[in-house]
Amino acid sequence: MLTLMRKGSNKRRAISPVIATIILIAITIVIAVAVAGWVFGLFGSYSKNQPLSILAASSTCTSSGSGSCTITLQNTAGNSISVISASINGKPATLGGTTVVSAGSTAAVALSGVTITSGDTYNIELGLSNGGTLVTTIVAS
Repeated sequence: MLTLMRKGSNKRRAISPVIATIILIAITIVIAVAVAGWVFGLFGSYSKNQPLSILAASSTCTSSGSGSCTITLQNTAGNSISVISASINGKPATLGGTTVVSAGSTAAVALSGVTITSGDTYNIELGLSNGGTLVTTIVAS
């Protein structure tokens, strides 16, 4: 009356704990890389590399007269970019005409309309036609 069951014929085996741990670590790494790419813009969809840069060695602010700043820009892009707005220490500055920086060239932007004092530090922000902004800090001479 005692029925004997055969061992091993109907058993299902799970994956080993070592393999399960390796799979979980791999999934975690993939998710971490995806999140880091999104946050830091590694995939390019949420970041803009600014093709326009400020040449700090050629940029100056002087206190002579009412004061003015000259910012030298370099364009490494394949198209022209215009400077459409400027501010010095958060106050709107007057642009000395329309400044278009052609592809592969440099151009100077003249700013005025804010009193400049020799020895003071000024934060300058330029608004660009491509929607970007450039920020620099200059000590006036």
